[in-house]
Amino acid sequence: MARSVSSLKALQLDPEKVAYWYFRLNGYLQIENFVVHPERHGGQRTDADLLAVRFPHRAERLIDDPNDIMPDDEHRLSLSHDLIDVVIAEVKTNQPCTLNGPWTQEYRQNVHRVLAVIGCLPPDRIAEAAADIYRAGIHASDLGLRIRLVAVGRDRSDDLAAHYPDVTQLIWADLLAFIWDRFHTYRQQKTQVDQWDAQGRKIKLLADRSKNAGEFVASALPLMGVRNDL
Repeated sequence: MARSVSSLKALQLDPEKVAYWYFRLNGYLQIENFVVHPERHGGQRTDADLLAVRFPHRAERLIDDPNDIMPDDEHRLSLSHDLIDVVIAEVKTNQPCTLNGPWTQEYRQNVHRVLAVIGCLPPDRIAEAAADIYRAGIHASDLGLRIRLVAVGRDRSDDLAAHYPDVTQLIWADLLAFIWDRFHTYRQQKTQVDQWDAQGRKIKLLADRSKNAGEFVASALPLMGVRNDL
């Protein structure tokens, strides 16, 4: 008998939620589906799949056991130990990493608007920071702040790397492997998850049922709608 629509939906994983939990496990505070509203009326100008902020001295378990601080995905995320990290993340499900036009077309000034709304820079520094982000995808400020675009997708894009070599590209298989390792290595600390959202609990349950990272990745990708045979 074919599964009902509701039961099929229960098996699905939302890719944006998987990205959210990856960033959350790496210490980022986040706003999901951050909307850039129009200046007068009409539809929204664009939205950021995730807007995330991480502070440089983040150290989970520092107080409980300073000899066993949870290691974050430092290399893949290009984490900083000196700068507050502000990330505008673009999430693609079954596509290579890419940046949408609203974040690369300077004349639309969407980056200006995001920086003004979140208030991480004085108004007179917005234009300079936005210009850097449009040109290179990243701005490092003498105010102890880094603002950057991050692309999440099925696989890396050579074209994106050629045009924006400083933009971090994250692929689903690596994100999922990190998530499994965090849940496996710190399974005692991550036992109580009743307060997590439904997707977070589902990811945790699937990880707990997987013998290793490879099995978890292979199970999670199709539930996210990501083809793994390309």
